[in-house]
Amino acid sequence: MADMPKKTSFSSEPRIIWCEQLIGSATVCRILGIDRSTLTRRIRRGELVPLAQLDGPRGAYVFDRGDFPV
Repeated sequence: MADMPKKTSFSSEPRIIWCEQLIGSATVCRILGIDRSTLTRRIRRGELVPLAQLDGPRGAYVFDRGDFPV
């Protein structure tokens, strides 16, 4: 089982994120060595917290690269 990053806690303080820091689900899956269905399950359980979910019927998850050190 791949090591999971610590759950990101949200604060009321704004966070500056540069577009170069944004990564998608496929990249997170590659970093963690997991399947996309496992990623989705971990998000639903609250074990992983995406930075945002994009609009749309299947809204892609977006993550901060800094939350996933290699």
